[in-house]
Amino acid sequence: MKEGDFDHFTIDLEGHRLFLTAEANGLVELFDTKTNHLVHTIRRLKAPHSMVYRGDLKRLFVVDGDASEIKVYDTTTYALVGHIALYIDADSQAYDPETKLMYVVSGGREAHTAYSYVSIVSTTQSKKIPDMKIDTNWLQALALDGATPRWLGA
Repeated sequence: MKEGDFDHFTIDLEGHRLFLTAEANGLVELFDTKTNHLVHTIRRLKAPHSMVYRGDLKRLFVVDGDASEIKVYDTTTYALVGHIALYIDADSQAYDPETKLMYVVSGGREAHTAYSYVSIVSTTQSKKIPDMKIDTNWLQALALDGATPRWLGA
């Protein structure tokens, strides 16, 4: 195991599971929130970053930055059930629970481009919709504006 930290996490309140990405080790660790014990490890990711858990679909969407994709897992069996292609250096994301859309940041400085992308992904269909090209090579995070249908980049 490499030294590193947990990059992002998401929770399954009903199932009492906490999903944590161990980016440096290419893992997603699942902990039982009642016992605080490690109950499962999802392996063979390159650099897992942010995630979205959809309890209604029993799916976990993991942004795997070095693989330039979202890996989709069945959270009953933990089997890999899909891939959604993204641009180089996919990292942070914001999720809109009302529309079930993920907004994922990629490109930019690490991709050696003068611009970044925000890819819009339908978690219901497990597919990418459009991409928005942003004229900056450094887009670190996104936030959704709950009062309007827009997102804000930082």
